[in-house]
Amino acid sequence: MAKVIEWSKEQEKTWNEWVSSRPQIIQDMCKKFPPYNLYRLKNTGHKVTLYSYSEDGTVTVNVSGEYNAVMFDRRVFGIKPYNLEECDLPGPDEAIGTVLAEEEEVNEFIDRERPSVLADRN
Repeated sequence: MAKVIEWSKEQEKTWNEWVSSRPQIIQDMCKKFPPYNLYRLKNTGHKVTLYSYSEDGTVTVNVSGEYNAVMFDRRVFGIKPYNLEECDLPGPDEAIGTVLAEEEEVNEFIDRERPSVLADRN
């Protein structure tokens, strides 16, 4: 399993103090899914890092070209923790990178793709 952040003792102490001040549901998620690990979304296969924990029992994750081959980097909210599993860093045979990096390019891509995505839902 990959640890993507190495904390100093002081950072770990600060993190633990913050966690202990949060509601129980956040504490439980933080202990089971610490933010320094890399996770795989079971339903998409994307490798993700944690961005935030929500009191509704979900997390927000970062999907980036650092660990995946993606059209554009993004944050995805409403992820149920049971959909996460710890994973390893991408291997040398795995493609990684982001195709569209500029906000304007991303917005143009979304505008182009939106009609076909909406049509597929009907």
